[in-house]
Amino acid sequence: MNSPKSVQGNLIRYTVYIVGYLMVVGAKELCANSSPLHIWDLILFAIVTIMTLLLFVYRFKREQRYFERVNKVNLLDNIKVTLFLSFLVFFLRGLISYLQVIHYLNSYTFQLTYAKHESVSMFWFLILSQGLVLPFLQVFLAEGFMFNYLFRDNVGSVAIFGIVFSGLVFSFLNFQLNAPIFLLDMILGVVFAWAYLYSQNIVMPLYLAILNGLLMIILI
Repeated sequence: MNSPKSVQGNLIRYTVYIVGYLMVVGAKELCANSSPLHIWDLILFAIVTIMTLLLFVYRFKREQRYFERVNKVNLLDNIKVTLFLSFLVFFLRGLISYLQVIHYLNSYTFQLTYAKHESVSMFWFLILSQGLVLPFLQVFLAEGFMFNYLFRDNVGSVAIFGIVFSGLVFSFLNFQLNAPIFLLDMILGVVFAWAYLYSQNIVMPLYLAILNGLLMIILI
């Protein structure tokens, strides 16, 4: 592949993406910790989110021109793989929820926030922010840009290391330092990374990550 190989340039770009992600997370936390939700906080969240989403999508599409054209696998091209990965996400998310119910795992931060400010409007805000927006951005950070910059070589060992490292990054992006939750989130990140390499299409991990995000809120 002929991806940009400027280490300094890639580091600067990735730092900008991380800052954008953190701004979205900060705006989301500002809204989630308000009861009831404040309109100006929501407007700030919307502005920061739209700007960051547009940046991520624009830059990712632009950087794809540096890669050799490959046969992408769409969601419905191999329905068995899509269904298996969907089932795996359902299983892992259900396992995490069950372990939380029996108090083996701690609650996620957003679950504690929701318990404190429980309302219909808060539920739908979490569906939007935690279930849709953050998973979308996390896939670009942990899979899309990460593989563009660090794991370009078509070598099996590089791919395996990239998948594991991507899972680690995905888990860190959730800011959950409880060891069992961190490990389970990492496993989910590994699944998303494998799906990305298998399909050579960002749509596959985006679908799986959003499915996971929505289940996380629905099973709150």
